[in-house]
Amino acid sequence: MVVQTLYEGMRSVTLSNGLRILVEEVPQSRSVSVSVWVNAGSRDDPAPFPGLAHFVEHLIFKGSTTRTGLAISQEIDAVGGFLDAATGKESTFVYADVPADGLATATELLLDVVLHPAFATDKLELERAVVLEEIRGYDDDPEQRAFDQFVRGVWPDDHPLSRNILGTRRSIETVTRDDIAAFHAQVYRPANLVIAAAGALDADRLVADVERLTGADGREATATPSRVPPRFRPAREHHVQPTGQTHVYLALPGPLSDDPHRYPLEIANAVLGDGTSSRLFCAIREDRGLAYAVHSTISRYSDAGLWMAYAGVAPETANAVADLLLAELNRLRSEPIPVDEIALAKARIRGSFILGLESNANRAMRLGTAAINGREILSPEQILAKLAAIDVESVHDAVERFVEPENVHLATIGPKA
Repeated sequence: MVVQTLYEGMRSVTLSNGLRILVEEVPQSRSVSVSVWVNAGSRDDPAPFPGLAHFVEHLIFKGSTTRTGLAISQEIDAVGGFLDAATGKESTFVYADVPADGLATATELLLDVVLHPAFATDKLELERAVVLEEIRGYDDDPEQRAFDQFVRGVWPDDHPLSRNILGTRRSIETVTRDDIAAFHAQVYRPANLVIAAAGALDADRLVADVERLTGADGREATATPSRVPPRFRPAREHHVQPTGQTHVYLALPGPLSDDPHRYPLEIANAVLGDGTSSRLFCAIREDRGLAYAVHSTISRYSDAGLWMAYAGVAPETANAVADLLLAELNRLRSEPIPVDEIALAKARIRGSFILGLESNANRAMRLGTAAINGREILSPEQILAKLAAIDVESVHDAVERFVEPENVHLATIGPKA
C-alpha cells in the first residue's frame, strides 16, 4: 500500500492490487459522495460493437452474483442514498451520494456491481430493449444528429472519438453475452479503477473497507485498446438535414487534458462564449436576436482537444451567424483581450469553482476526473492561485497557440442552403 497526503484533508492511497483511492475529508458536511471510475469509455469500445461501454454501464445495475437488481435498489434506498452511473468518451463512473452513516453500504454496493455483475440472460435482453429505446430517442433528436454529423467531419475516418456514446442499433442488437463479459473482464478490474470520495468520512475506514472488498482480487489490468489521436480536418461545409433550424458549429483543435495552457484558454473561452456577458451571446443574441442557444466550450481528452462554438439559428441567417462566429474568433487573436474582460471572466470562473466546492459530488468528480486523466491533483487553493495569476499576456499566448485562421472547421447543418 502506498499512501500520500496531497494536501490538507486529502489523501491518495494505492492498494497492492493497483486500485487507487482518493479521499477528501469535509468535516462540516453530513453526507458523502463516493464514486468508482473505470479507465475505459466509448472510444475504447471494440470496433464491432460501438456502444458496448455504455451498455455494460446499464447492465451492472441489473444484478450481481450475490444481489438482484431490486435488492441493489432497496439497499441504497434503505440508507437514504442515490446510485447512478455515466459513460464518457474515455471513462465510465458509477457513484453514490449518501448520508454519512450510509457510506459503508454504498461502498459495498458500488464495488459489488462494478466487479461482480451477473449479466443474467433475461436481464440482459430486457436492458437491451431499454438501450435500443434510448438510441431511438437520440436518433429522433435533430440537435444530437447535427452534432454527430459535425464531429464526424471534424474528426474523420470514423475515429472512435467521433462516435456517439450510445452506439448503433445494430451493434446493440448483435452483441452477445460473451462479448459483454469479455469486455467487462478486460477493463473492470481493480488495477484499472479509481475510487474518489468526498464528505463526512473517515479516510482510514474507507480504505480498509475497499481493501477488504477488493484485496483478494489481484488481477492485473489488461491494456485497453490502443488509442490513436484523431486527425483534425479544417473545412467549411454544409450538411443537409430536414429541420426547421440550422445548427452552426465552429471548431478548433483544443488542449489535451493535462495541457498547461488549459487555464488561460478557459478564460479566453469564457470571454468568447461561456455565459450571458460573453461576446458571442451579446453579438448574436442580445444585439441582433439571431439565436436562442449560443455558446462556446472546450472538451479535453488524453490525446486530443476541441474548442467549439455553437449557435442554433433560422436557416436564412445561418451564413451571417457563421461569419459572426469567425469574426469574434479572429478578434480574440488580433486584439488582446482588455483587462476588464479578463477580470470578469476570472471572477465568473472563480465563483463557479468555489460554489462547486459546496457539493461533495463535485469534489469527488474533480478528484476522479484528474486521476483518470493522469493530471496532478491540486488543492482548491492551488487552483485558485493559478486562476489569480492569469493575466492578459498568458491569455493572449494561449489564444495565439490555438486560434489559427487556416485551421478552423465550420459546419452548418440544416435545410438545403
